[in-house]
Amino acid sequence: MNQKRLNNKEAEPTAIHRLSKDEQETHYLIDAVDNTWIAESTIPKDIHRLEKQGWICTNTQCYADGMVMQKTFKATRNCLSPRAYNPDKPKRAGRVLSEEQKQKMQEARKKKNNVS
Repeated sequence: MNQKRLNNKEAEPTAIHRLSKDEQETHYLIDAVDNTWIAESTIPKDIHRLEKQGWICTNTQCYADGMVMQKTFKATRNCLSPRAYNPDKPKRAGRVLSEEQKQKMQEARKKKNNVS
């Protein structure tokens, strides 16, 4: 961060205080010129997900102790697409088993555990 402050001091390269859960966020931006997605995240779960999905890390900001605070990623436009959102869509019902099927599965588990 190279932003000038009111006292004309440059911003610290590392964060001074830890972000609380309320302050953590993830932003997805589209770069129309390069036709890419840019993701900026301070949520560890989202950072790990983007790394696993193969997004390219372009910037990392750390706390003073070296722990990662924020990462910026880049990926091609086809890596992410908006989906339809319907809050009234009913949730899928779980698998319904008859008593006979449950008993059969329990017996199979018992046999498997006894063999091992």
